[in-house]
Amino acid sequence: MSERNDRRLPGSGRLAMAVIAIALVAAGGGAYLWFRTAGAPQPVQVQQQETAPAAKPNEPFMATLYLPAEGKLGVAVVAVKREPDVQLQAREAITAVLAGDQGGKAAVLKELKLRALYLDAAGTVYLDLSPVTAGQKEVRASAQEELLAVYALVNTVTQNFPEVRQVRVLVDGREAQTLAGHIDLSRSFVKRMDLHCTTHERCSGIIVNPGASAFPVACRGVSERLE
Repeated sequence: MSERNDRRLPGSGRLAMAVIAIALVAAGGGAYLWFRTAGAPQPVQVQQQETAPAAKPNEPFMATLYLPAEGKLGVAVVAVKREPDVQLQAREAITAVLAGDQGGKAAVLKELKLRALYLDAAGTVYLDLSPVTAGQKEVRASAQEELLAVYALVNTVTQNFPEVRQVRVLVDGREAQTLAGHIDLSRSFVKRMDLHCTTHERCSGIIVNPGASAFPVACRGVSERLE
C-alpha cells in the first residue's frame, strides 16, 4: 500500500483563519455602508414657486370695464365689491358697466338694468337684461351704439374672468332677437378686442372712481356683420 502524504505547512491553519476573518470584516463593512447609503433618504431639491398673495375678503376687486365712448370702447379700471365666486363677481362688474358712473354710458346701456347673471359649467355666461322702463320692448339706438353696448358687456365679463368663454344675452329671462333692432342676439358672443381705443385714439369722457386708473387699448373699428 502506498503511504498517503498529508503533511501541512506550519501555521497554515492560522493563516487561513486570518484571511477568512479579514474577508468577513470587509464584506460586513461594505454591506453596512451600502445599506446605509441606499436606505438613507436623499435630499430633494424643492423648487420654490412664487405665489401671489391671496386677496383679503374686505379688499375691493379691481374690475376692468369696457365702456362706449366716441364710437369705440374705452377702458376704466374701477374698484367694485369683492364677491366669493366668479358668478357674483361678474354680476358686480356688469352692474358697474350699466351704472354709468364712469361717464361712458351709451344710449342703449342707460335704458337697461341687470335682472340676473348665470355662469354654467361650459363657461357660458347668461346676461339677463331688462328695460329700465317697464313694458318697453326695444331701446332706441343706432346700429353702432347697439354694437358697442353689447360688446361693452361681453368684453367686460370675458376679459375679467378667464372662466367665461362666451356670452348669451337674454331679455326678461327669454331669448330675444335684438336690443335696438340691429344686432342679432340669438347667438353666443365672444370678446372683440378690435373695438377698443388705441394709444393713438384716446377715448374721452371716461371718468374713473377715485384711486382707480384708466388706460386705452386696441381699436380698429366698429363694423359688424348684421344677419
